[in-house]
Amino acid sequence: MIENIIKSMINSFSYSERMIGMYIVENKNEIGEITSTQLAKKIGVSQSSVIKFIKKIGFSGYVVFKLQLERDLENKKKLDGNKIHSDICLEDSLEDVTKKTLAETIEALKNTLDIMDYENFEEVISKIRGSGRILIIGAGMSSIVARDLELKLMKIKMDTVHYDSKQMQLMKLSTMNEKDLVIAISHRGETQEVIDVIKAARDMDICVVSITSVGKNTVSSLSDYNLGVVSKESIFRSSAISSRMAQMIILDSIFLRLVQKDYKKVKQYIDKSKKIVGWVEK
Repeated sequence: MIENIIKSMINSFSYSERMIGMYIVENKNEIGEITSTQLAKKIGVSQSSVIKFIKKIGFSGYVVFKLQLERDLENKKKLDGNKIHSDICLEDSLEDVTKKTLAETIEALKNTLDIMDYENFEEVISKIRGSGRILIIGAGMSSIVARDLELKLMKIKMDTVHYDSKQMQLMKLSTMNEKDLVIAISHRGETQEVIDVIKAARDMDICVVSITSVGKNTVSSLSDYNLGVVSKESIFRSSAISSRMAQMIILDSIFLRLVQKDYKKVKQYIDKSKKIVGWVEK
């Protein structure tokens, strides 16, 4: 019920209301155990903003809201007994699995763009353009996304590198200075290896841009700039299906915006890259 209410009203919400709404949708299981003050702190908004939001979606107060949320979760458990990922059930056909996966991906992309702060995003683009060297960090599935961004930026002749191990990331970081940039990718925003590297970067006065799930988390809190992603979680978090796709649209947008900003120069780099890579592949 609450999830449907929030999704039906999403276009009428302010930016902060969207942040609150999407955090509730993505973290329903934890809200029953925390106060409105704790919820506000996790999202990064004031308690009054949370209470105003609760009333806007039709509840008289936080306690009534939590009771309804608990009922929603109980009903969901009864329906989810045979689900293996999000809305995908054990008895689904391959066609069903494919269509549901597509629908989940589209929803993650739409929700991510709905809560995007484009002024903040443009500042991130400016930081990337003006940086010297760029270190991209990420662990596990986020490392795959980090590698994709590394290749994109290399293609337009940006001094970029991504290493899988924390040790290599720290070694690279030791050669960098305040003119450089660290881009951290972590879905939950609580990966310890990523946090350790960010803390080291901050000690060196190096700017940090992060891409994490929406809401307050350790990685976003430590970063100078954060781009939030909205996606569903499941017992198969390792597959990271919708979150990875939502992260990828942010990376593609970064790449294309950088191409826009320096098109003539960048086109030469891309053409040269195609020519050399094509020659090697032959």
